[in-house]
Amino acid sequence: MKLFTNLPGNLRVLFGALRFLVVCFALFWFLNLTFNSWIEQRFMDEPQLIVAVGAVSWGVVPDAIKLQSDSAKPGAIRLNNLCGSLQMNLLSKDTAMVSALRWTMYPSMVVSITFAWLLFTSLRSVCANVERGEVFDEKNLRLVRGIGLILIVYSLSSAAVGLWAHHVMGGYLTQHVVLTGLAVPGGTGGLQFIEPSGPFLFPGFGGLITGCLVLMLSEAFRQGLQLKAENDLTV
Repeated sequence: MKLFTNLPGNLRVLFGALRFLVVCFALFWFLNLTFNSWIEQRFMDEPQLIVAVGAVSWGVVPDAIKLQSDSAKPGAIRLNNLCGSLQMNLLSKDTAMVSALRWTMYPSMVVSITFAWLLFTSLRSVCANVERGEVFDEKNLRLVRGIGLILIVYSLSSAAVGLWAHHVMGGYLTQHVVLTGLAVPGGTGGLQFIEPSGPFLFPGFGGLITGCLVLMLSEAFRQGLQLKAENDLTV
């Protein structure tokens, strides 16, 4: 197929486009938070900028909400908690909420955008070198190692950001927010912040495992480069 006749070139274009989309997303995010906020605050009586914060869960009191099956016996199916997405008004006059929202949302967005741009830039450079026939050289070796380190650091940074967001937003929910509207015992309180929202590339520790695999691939690159140098000296 013609698509695979120049696979490195096609991948170079793809990663270049992805890098461009990351920049566009960052600009859109920045303009939405600044320009749109300015318009809302200047021309609206009750300014609102609703943003997705992350996911929350509510621990269900035993037997407060039941699930019934037409085939299983009562008690065979239980509901432990309810989960849903959390949205907040970034332009609220509640300073405590806005502060918790910013410290929850901004770090995750910065980490995701920064590492996505670094990753796609490095991948694009590797594909460009391979397209030129420069496979086993020092430049590619450094790039492949860098990609592995980027993935590992990104995974650890995302985990740290998630813990920080859980601390900040979880503290706000515990101190200031109660759950209402459910006519069941224990219908108030019990909210737990699960994770911040964001364009994460590798949920969980997938980036850590992938980064280790890429570092192993860089070792194969290093050995291939060494064999190439020995063959050049032999010739």
